[in-house]
Amino acid sequence: MGILEEDGTDTAGGEREGVTKFHLRYTPSAPLAAARVATLQGWRRILFDLGLIGQEAAEGGSIGFGNVSELFDAGQDGQERFLITATQTGHKPVLTPKDYSLVTGWDLAANRIDAEGPSPPSSESLTHAIFYASLADTRYVFHGHSPEIWSRACALGLPSTARDAPYGTPEIAREVQALLALPDCRAAGLLVMGGHRNGIISFAASAEAAGDILLQALARARSLASPAK
Repeated sequence: MGILEEDGTDTAGGEREGVTKFHLRYTPSAPLAAARVATLQGWRRILFDLGLIGQEAAEGGSIGFGNVSELFDAGQDGQERFLITATQTGHKPVLTPKDYSLVTGWDLAANRIDAEGPSPPSSESLTHAIFYASLADTRYVFHGHSPEIWSRACALGLPSTARDAPYGTPEIAREVQALLALPDCRAAGLLVMGGHRNGIISFAASAEAAGDILLQALARARSLASPAK
């Protein structure tokens, strides 16, 4: 099959989840075996059930939010690759192997993602790539939406990207890269996307650790919201 080259830059203005803002070189291909996506499937369902992944009303319709990824084996050229949920899947309670894409390369400076699979990759793929490029021990990245965590980032002591760095752009990718250079951020395993309302990202060496970091942060955020007795 041929390569689909797509300039997905959003020219409508404003922040919109689910809108690809990078240059995508996408090659349609067959889905992976169900067993290969099983770990992501399980955690993605948990995050969906908690409302950290889903969809919300937006001008002109509904927009999906949230995605998960897993570091894949390197390609024949030695380039690291990662498996990620496909674009526009946030509304689905349960995914199938057809709802995943394999990112086979990226270029931050060129704002480009190379991918293959049955569906194009998430609009957050460039941001996920930064975690894998920056942290040798990170194998899972979970991106969700949580108004509770996001609005209490300072009280929770969580690192945050700048409010003027919009999601899905080279600017937010560079912001993430700068935060990941800080020992405190790497130790936390969680950061807040200041310019992407309610956006949070956890990262870890295992899916269990990445998920647990999100669950603990949510519990802490809710305890701060509880009325004092």
